[in-house]
Amino acid sequence: MIQSIHIRRRRSGAVMLFSILFLSFVVVPAVGLAVDAGVCYAVKSRLQTAADGAALSAARSLSRGVSLASQQEAAAATARKFFAANMPSGWLGVAITDPVVTFPPAPPKSTIVEVAASAAVPAYFMRILGIDSVTVNASAASTRRDVNIIMVLDRSGSLANSGSCDELREAAKQFVNQFVDGRDRVGMITFGTTYRVDFPMASDFRSRTGTTLPAMIDAIGCVGGTNSAAAYWLGYQQLVAINEPGTLNVILFFTDGKPNTLHMPALEIKSSSSCSNKSDRNGVLAPAGSQIWGIFQAAETQGPPAPNPDWRILTGTPGSSNCAWASSYSAVTSDVVALTRAGAANEVDVYGNALTGYKSVSRDGSNRITLNAANVTNAGINALVNAAANARTHSVALGLDVVTFAIGLGGTGAAEDDMMRRVANTTDSASYNSSHPAGLYIYAEDNSQLQQAFAQVASDVLRISK
Repeated sequence: MIQSIHIRRRRSGAVMLFSILFLSFVVVPAVGLAVDAGVCYAVKSRLQTAADGAALSAARSLSRGVSLASQQEAAAATARKFFAANMPSGWLGVAITDPVVTFPPAPPKSTIVEVAASAAVPAYFMRILGIDSVTVNASAASTRRDVNIIMVLDRSGSLANSGSCDELREAAKQFVNQFVDGRDRVGMITFGTTYRVDFPMASDFRSRTGTTLPAMIDAIGCVGGTNSAAAYWLGYQQLVAINEPGTLNVILFFTDGKPNTLHMPALEIKSSSSCSNKSDRNGVLAPAGSQIWGIFQAAETQGPPAPNPDWRILTGTPGSSNCAWASSYSAVTSDVVALTRAGAANEVDVYGNALTGYKSVSRDGSNRITLNAANVTNAGINALVNAAANARTHSVALGLDVVTFAIGLGGTGAAEDDMMRRVANTTDSASYNSSHPAGLYIYAEDNSQLQQAFAQVASDVLRISK
């Protein structure tokens, strides 16, 4: 009996010794290794997040500077700053090396930014194995496509009336500064009663000798009507002329109201008119209230910036005022037969964009679109919406895939939301076409929100350029 008790005691002592040895040499090291591995994983995850963010922020900051070297220097500085903010030295006792920022060769019309970083993670339990620290690495790359962007900006008199012209100029300049001089192309078209290319698309929009784009923006004067459709189509033609598939091609369209001015190719003069020249007229119709002021020249012969005022009424014959609508801003219905001739082929603006569709228009007994102020406005809206749809269809066929960002300013005669969504082809538009590039519509309630609206467009353009 006594011998049995001794045997049991020896066995329990052996089990205890084995348990102690097992805990000391197996369980504790295993738990320790798991703890060290967990710390390494946490550091690796945060290091990767910091590297990803640094690469993205660097790509977005390439607009700083006017030379390639200064742009890359600014981008690298931004990457290091962003990395340090997200991966502070000393976190969990980690020793972090400065990230290495490089700009490797990239495909045409794009820029690549690469960020590589490493960190020495202190070991807590692996020290017993002679391992004092573990090095973890992370790398990230961000590719930014070059951007071709044409700004199509309203400069009508209503902007001056609401005190918004200064805010528009400032917002447009800040927008331009978000893009990379020397790589991106930026240009500007403005429209009032007339419309014109104030700054042809160019990659040296900030650095060129002579008038830069920011200087041209400063020269914008707000006066006249709202000739939206023709200006939008002219903007699209700027992108077609560049013709760069693979680049992000963008139209930024801004207006504070509905189109109230329309460029027509061949207005028919009545045989009973007082005009001495009764040939068809190519000109701009501009309503004033319920009346139509007259037929105006569509383009100015002088160079940019746009003139103030930006209208010049057509005369009956060169050098003559022998026409009722040439000598005073009065209704022109006594001189012009109708807005259009009979037949759908004639129901287009000067660039072939249909005057019918979205908004209804009234007709006379000969099925022509009647010439009155309401029809000019509704036909102008239809022409704008159709110009945007035609541009998207055409651009997809060319591989340009043009995206429209639309900004509408509120106030008296505010831009119509539904119209602007159709222009941009937003996913919530009643006419959304999923086979065309989807754009964005931003509404600025008043001029205090213009800078924010333009900044949001710049941010979204840079986001989708990745």
